[in-house]
Amino acid sequence: MDASRIAREATRLRPLVDRVLDQYAMEVREVTHLATHSNVMFRVVTGKGHLFVLRVGTPHSNTRSNIDIEVAWLDALIRDTRLFVVEPMHSRSGRLVIDEMDHDLGKERSCVLFSWIPGSPMGDGAGPFGYRLLGQMSAALQEHGRTWEPPEVERARSWDRIFYYDQEFDPVVIDDPVYGHLFDKPRQSVIVKAAHLSRKVIRESWDQDRAQIVHGDLHEWNVHISGSTLHAFDFEDVMYAMPAQDVAISLYHTRTSEQRDVIKEAFRRGYESVLPWPVADEAQLDGFHAARQIMLMNYAARALPVKEAEDYLDRVFPWLNSYVKRYGRPN
Repeated sequence: MDASRIAREATRLRPLVDRVLDQYAMEVREVTHLATHSNVMFRVVTGKGHLFVLRVGTPHSNTRSNIDIEVAWLDALIRDTRLFVVEPMHSRSGRLVIDEMDHDLGKERSCVLFSWIPGSPMGDGAGPFGYRLLGQMSAALQEHGRTWEPPEVERARSWDRIFYYDQEFDPVVIDDPVYGHLFDKPRQSVIVKAAHLSRKVIRESWDQDRAQIVHGDLHEWNVHISGSTLHAFDFEDVMYAMPAQDVAISLYHTRTSEQRDVIKEAFRRGYESVLPWPVADEAQLDGFHAARQIMLMNYAARALPVKEAEDYLDRVFPWLNSYVKRYGRPN
């Protein structure tokens, strides 16, 4: 994203940020722009030196119902478990989500004030030790999610298909001629074959197990490690899925690593210290990885600048091609 545009948007949003923070029982000393991804994040320092993060939502990045599910589950995890997860803060009126009008945009932005997460990203190099902790965290979250029922359950997101986001937020562009420079005919052919194989894996998995609430994006960049403790955040993709699908998300970025087997074994040891291993076999894990990669390729083509999208697709496509060669039927 263009740095100057990000800076301008952060500056423009400051009056909105101030209006949101006025609804919390705290004295604000300092507010600075922290990051912009799908949402805009601000670092908040109180008069007593306490740190928080204010997430200013982007209307096209998530549904309001999914945000309600996200904060409700986090609130329940804080109440019911001893897990270290980011905490959504209650406003003076008791709300976890503040909807504030962005007058320039003409739409409301859903804002959440979160506790500050200590430590540094696990992805900075925690290695197998970090993945063992991540396996424990994954299983413990799933253990709670197995019996927790969200508000508006009928509106919860489900990974029962490859493109599980609403088309309003993530339209499929792989077969759109406008994106033909990224998805030529040979690349489209591989994606179609991979999609057929991964849909079969998803369908068979859903027939054999029971879906439950899972984090939906628990990977090495969405947890911080502090000493020997993991702190999980970014629950925005919370959804109904198979436990094995949630595991696949945690292991997705390691699928091409030379340490793939070592990392998977470490993660499994941590997971099995809490729950039985949910992955049936390597084919199931790879099928979920293929489905996730197709979805992310579509998102990258649609959301990234052209050169970044080209580089990303060139980098990840070989794995998808190898998946088709490994599991596809010979012609």
